[in-house]
Amino acid sequence: MRSGRSRIVELDEGAKLEALHKCRIFSGLRTADLRVMAALATSVHYVKGAFIFNDGDPAEFFYVAQQGLIKLHKGSSSGKNVTFKIATLGDTLNAAALSLKSHFLSAQAMTDATVLRIPRKGFWAFEAKHPGIAANILRLTAEGLNIEYNRIVDIIGEEVELRVVHSLFTLVNKFGPNLLLKREELANYAGTTTETAIRVLSKLRKKGIVSCSAGRGTIVISDLSKLQNYRS
Repeated sequence: MRSGRSRIVELDEGAKLEALHKCRIFSGLRTADLRVMAALATSVHYVKGAFIFNDGDPAEFFYVAQQGLIKLHKGSSSGKNVTFKIATLGDTLNAAALSLKSHFLSAQAMTDATVLRIPRKGFWAFEAKHPGIAANILRLTAEGLNIEYNRIVDIIGEEVELRVVHSLFTLVNKFGPNLLLKREELANYAGTTTETAIRVLSKLRKKGIVSCSAGRGTIVISDLSKLQNYRS
């Protein structure tokens, strides 16, 4: 497969194993077992903005992020997008969707990104020999549902400014204080408008919490303690 937006690349076994070792779905498996999965995996590189799969596409492959940032999002009939997850090294993009016929979210590269792509049949054949994988998928899916239920409650009942702040804190805990995140992407993750995200970032900058806005695609958190204890 080769196009202007994606291409198959060669990754050595070590790079593949690094991503698989970090993937919580494979927790508890030996390196020897993961080598079998690595042999099934094709490495595919996507340029920034490219879609790895779209909402409604057939779920033909299992994907693990190997490099870069990838957002999982869903659009409404009105054109509004909500970002549910930002994936990085070792994160799965679609484990739950493999139990269905099609994807229920879209995966899009936020930066240039590389993923490991494993055929659905090969993944399930491997899972049949390692039933702990199914238990891990169930546990991680439940954790994800809990997070999203809490986010829905926040979106309904929490002041929008605090939603943006809490979203920043969640992302900082995962990615560190230098976030490669545009204002629009932050807004989609927080369930608000770009204009609101800009306003909140401006306020945080004046308070010394954010030292750089997302105007160039980067948000730098300069005071994590103030962010964590922020009150509007």
